[in-house]
Amino acid sequence: MKLKTDNLGFTLIELIVVIVVASIFAAMMVQFVYTSGVKSTAPIFVLDKSLKIDEILESITSDYLQNYTLDLNLLQTRIGKREGSDQNNGYGVYRVIHNRFIKFVAKSEKVSPQGDSENGNLLKVTIESINSKERLTAIYHKQYNRL
Repeated sequence: MKLKTDNLGFTLIELIVVIVVASIFAAMMVQFVYTSGVKSTAPIFVLDKSLKIDEILESITSDYLQNYTLDLNLLQTRIGKREGSDQNNGYGVYRVIHNRFIKFVAKSEKVSPQGDSENGNLLKVTIESINSKERLTAIYHKQYNRL
């Protein structure tokens, strides 16, 4: 009587080796894909915070162009006069870093006394995002009515 040998399947050792190799490969891939997936959202959150402070400065600039080109004192008050203070107003949530009148003397910036009609026509505004510590600066100038 002849024993019939079929070579149609895998041996138990071959199956175990394939499973071990596949599990090692899967562990490496999960680590790579998981890390990439988790860290891929970080730039989006940074961009979102950056855009929020940009939107606030755009709102201030728009308000300046529509309402305060002739009176920078009112714009300064609306932004928040006290430097270093946190603001939560119609513009948004931000920290005032600079909100002062300036003038340029010998190519350097100097604080201009309020009410200085000759040199007090520039308002320097620097705001900072409370969450991301990003800062933006704008300089607004007083415009005069031309007849």
